[in-house]
Amino acid sequence: MNPFPRTLITGATRRVGAEIARQLHADHDLLLHARHAHADAEALAARFNATRARSARILCAELGDEPARAQLAADVGAAPLDLVVFNASRYAPSDLTAAPAMRNAELRAFLEVNVVATWDLALRLRPLLTAAARARGDAAIVVILDLYAQRPLPGYEAYSISRAAGGMLVQALARAFGSEGIRVNGVAPGTVLWAAGAQRGETDAVPARGTALGHIGSPADVAQAVRYLAGARYVTGSVLPVDGGRSTHV
Repeated sequence: MNPFPRTLITGATRRVGAEIARQLHADHDLLLHARHAHADAEALAARFNATRARSARILCAELGDEPARAQLAADVGAAPLDLVVFNASRYAPSDLTAAPAMRNAELRAFLEVNVVATWDLALRLRPLLTAAARARGDAAIVVILDLYAQRPLPGYEAYSISRAAGGMLVQALARAFGSEGIRVNGVAPGTVLWAAGAQRGETDAVPARGTALGHIGSPADVAQAVRYLAGARYVTGSVLPVDGGRSTHV
């Protein structure tokens, strides 16, 4: 048996996903999903493989496309899979004044990437996770959600709706997979990294007045929560806030 657990991370090669990968690589072999091949992905995998040979591999797929997801699941291979981290997401503003066909298509696009892709891949990879649970006594899925799974972000309504659906997905899969030894949990970050350009949904002042700690977090905070849930063998169906107390701050 491979001494290192085998882990798939979607959206693994930049920003929060890359930090999750860096923290997990110490004791996991990694399948690094990227939407398409790019220099950052190649550099990250090369760095990991220089540290431990054949410990990282890049898999490319458009998660909004069902045939591409099927190919991604096939590319994972037949060996047991100990952990899946669903980090990739679609994030963009909503235009509620758009024509009905356009705004409805927009919502479907958010749901396809942020909910359906997680549902589809979790079910496709279920046999590999079950095999890992039988071999090692545990397997896990961690879904990266958002503070806005519980409260809507103005101007980002479709995104917020998709994240709320993701919270229910965590609970539903936890119940469905539990008897097979597969745990399913979520992490709901607050502000840990600013979005770029026009997609930025808040100002710098929001965390200072809205969190108990008075500052934004970091990708490392999210990665630490993922590591905890990956090894927390009696935790399933939970969503862990990583928001500096913002979800409870009055």
